[in-house]
Amino acid sequence: MINHYFKDFADKITNFDLIVSSEIIERKVNDFFGIIEGKLYFENGILEFLEVITVSQNKLCKKKYKYHLRNKFDEMIFRYDNAPHHANITTFPHHKHLKNDITESEEPDILLILAEIKMYTEKYRL
Repeated sequence: MINHYFKDFADKITNFDLIVSSEIIERKVNDFFGIIEGKLYFENGILEFLEVITVSQNKLCKKKYKYHLRNKFDEMIFRYDNAPHHANITTFPHHKHLKNDITESEEPDILLILAEIKMYTEKYRL
């Protein structure tokens, strides 16, 4: 399942036309634990990401994740993560950091992140 997840993740990134280049590291520890992390470069920004994936009872689970988008001036656009802070957020531990705010967020997947990047790119020329 871990190998399939890595391939599916790579396919989603490959099909996203705004990526200029990428650095992706896949580490399969065993059939039940893997880590995928890297950087996706855009014309005017970068997305750093990390996902720690486990398999339990034939079901994939993201134990830890972060998706951190910055523009070419190294300013944060957004960051999704599930670090166990901000317990006051109703979707705890899932949350989204914006420049001046922290908001509720469900656990995103890379397609949601890429769609949001596309929106920012069209609106703000990221």
